[in-house]
This record gives sequence, C-alpha cells and structure tokens, in this order.
Amino acid sequence: MKLFRGNYLFPISIVVLLSLWILASWIKLINPIFFPSIQDFLLATQKLFLQKSFMSDIGISVFRVLTAFLLAFVVSVPLGLLMSSWKRLHNLLSPYIDFIRYLPVPALIPLTILFFGIGEGAKISLLFIGTFFQLILLVIDDLNNVPKEYLDLSHTLNFSKYRVLKTKLSSIAPQLFNNSRITLGWCWTYLVIAELVAANSGIGHMIKEAQRFSNIPDLYVGIVVIGIIGFFSDYIFKRLYPHIFKYKT
Repeated sequence: MKLFRGNYLFPISIVVLLSLWILASWIKLINPIFFPSIQDFLLATQKLFLQKSFMSDIGISVFRVLTAFLLAFVVSVPLGLLMSSWKRLHNLLSPYIDFIRYLPVPALIPLTILFFGIGEGAKISLLFIGTFFQLILLVIDDLNNVPKEYLDLSHTLNFSKYRVLKTKLSSIAPQLFNNSRITLGWCWTYLVIAELVAANSGIGHMIKEAQRFSNIPDLYVGIVVIGIIGFFSDYIFKRLYPHIFKYKT
C-alpha cells in the first residue's frame, strides 16, 4: 500500500500492539472496566456499524467539522490579507483575536446556546471559534514573512492593490495549505465538546452516551474512529501537497 510505502515500522508496530492487546485480554492483565478486550471492542464495532446508526453519526460529525473549518478558512484568509495590509485594522482587531483565542471553548457553551439555540448553529459556531482564531494568526504570521523582494518588485511594476494581495496569497499558499491541515486537526479535537450542546447525533454524542452508561467498548470505538478519520484526512493533505505545489518538491 502507498500509505505504508517506505515506512515499515508503522505496520509492524500495529501488529505488535494488537498482539499485546490480545495477550493482555487473554491473561486478563487489564480490568475491562478501564480497557475492553479486543473481542469486546470488535463486537461493539460490529454492533455500532450494523445495528445502530453510527455511520450516520460519523457523517453528521464530518459535516459539522468540515463546515466549521471551511467557514474559518473563508473568513480568516481575506481578513488576514486585509490586516497585513492595513496597520490600523491590524491594531484594532489583533487585541480581540488574542483575547478570544485564549478563552477555553467549553466556557463558551452557555453563550453559544444563548445566541444560537441548541441546533446545528451552536455546534458549528463552537468548532468555528476553536479553529478560526488559531488559523488567522498563522495566516497573518505567514503574510508578515513574505519576502520583501516580492513586495518591492510589486511596487516597482506598479501593481494594483488587488495584484499585491494576490502576490502575497500566492507566496504563502504552501504554508497556508500546511496550516489548514494543522487547524483541521484542531477542529476535530473540539468535536466532542461541540457535541455536548444538546446533541442527539454525532460521534461525540455517541461517546457521551457510552460514558453515561459505562459502555466502555463503544467509548473506545468512538475514540478510535475519530483518530482514523483524522489520520486519513492528514494523509490526503500530505498526498495532495506535492501535486498542488510541484515547485516545492
């Protein structure tokens, strides 16, 4: 598989970990209250996918994460370009961005319910807040590090303001792609928190219900599924990078 090409340690480590898991379950080394046996884990996985609506939960969670991430991207990139070009706008908004990004997302749950109710808006807004205020800082930082030669050349050629902004965006495109990969991962880390807001669907809701009823195998299945989705999302970004930015490879 291309996924493991050149990296044999990873699949070997998976086999070793599974073997240790089977051995620990067989000799009852770990109390199943804290960690399920591999048989219970596989049985829970089968039930969730075949007898319950877990695929629907996965689809809903993916929709929420992607929607919040795309909103954060669409807002942060143009706003970052404007803030990097107009010092007054940067001086005005930068303190607010620094203030909000340090606020813990769980503390904002009551406010999101107050402003957006208990529907999808509250969940997506929490994911947006957890992503946007991190991404825009990365965008501004990359824009501030655009080589001075590019800007000097733009002024020498008498570029319009639009073309100067386009030049900046082209310059930071590879870094913006990598930062998007990182912030998408951050967005997934806020999923369970977002789905605490009166949710009746989603992976986070399933994990919360599993914890509520001490259904440990289901809880672990939810955690593993989030990790697998994140792993393959990251892998797709890495595979696309050399095709989109051939000049960087």
